[in-house]
Amino acid sequence: MILWLDDVREPWKHGFIGAEWVKTAAEAIECLKTGRVEFASLDHDLAEEHYPWNCDSIENAKGTGYDVVCWLEKNPQFWPKNGVKVHSMNPAGRARMEAVIDMRYRGGEGTCQRF
Repeated sequence: MILWLDDVREPWKHGFIGAEWVKTAAEAIECLKTGRVEFASLDHDLAEEHYPWNCDSIENAKGTGYDVVCWLEKNPQFWPKNGVKVHSMNPAGRARMEAVIDMRYRGGEGTCQRF
């Protein structure tokens, strides 16, 4: 299964025909728990309150794509075997998510943190 996590963008408009479209971090984690996700494309900001102009800082946002990759870090058996991509337009959120993903696929660990 291909997983597409985004609250507003349709997967088929971005080349992900037939992807499982979920709109929340909790839904994404439930899909990952099945063990059937082979590839995932994740957004960071998943609700209006997560958008950078609506919260004090990125660290205060709950239920973001960052939470999904941190869950994966704690549950490594569920990392998709064909990789994880970040399609977020949020530069800070993207960088934090990609740091965790890069560490996973390079063999590192322990990058998730809340400030």
